[in-house]
Amino acid sequence: MSEVNAKLGDDELVLTVDDEFYPRDALYGAAYIFIDRCYVKLDRPSDKQVSVRLKLKPGVKRDLQQLAGEFENELLGQAWRRQITEENRTVVEQITTRALAGAAGPPGLDDLMDMDIDDDTAFEDPLGIAQSWEDKYKKKNPAEALEKHAADGSADAKKDSDPEKKA
Repeated sequence: MSEVNAKLGDDELVLTVDDEFYPRDALYGAAYIFIDRCYVKLDRPSDKQVSVRLKLKPGVKRDLQQLAGEFENELLGQAWRRQITEENRTVVEQITTRALAGAAGPPGLDDLMDMDIDDDTAFEDPLGIAQSWEDKYKKKNPAEALEKHAADGSADAKKDSDPEKKA
């Protein structure tokens, strides 16, 4: 028996679909695509078959043979999407879990305390980026400046700083 049998009427189309070939949600998805141009009625004539009655809405002009082909193509597409979703379910769940974990915000204090951080390398700052603004731009004491120049070996710095020699 074929997977889909079509019977054409005057303004309606009856498709009989074998349940073994197409899952129920694929059938529902395909039928949903056609509700904008057809009245859709699903029925179960037997345990292994589902009939889909597509009746054209008023004002819609379609070839019923073409409509049958479109429905079969949509049914195949829906079944294929369902199979892809089932095969990739674990990947989708992992990505969703990571996205939701990132949306939860920064880690709490307990999470930070539990992290395994090497104390020697955790806070190295070779470029001085982590230096505070106050430390970087604070006013220097004149005595500290003199000591710094003296340590550099600058004799001119002592001469310029001596108040008696300036007068």
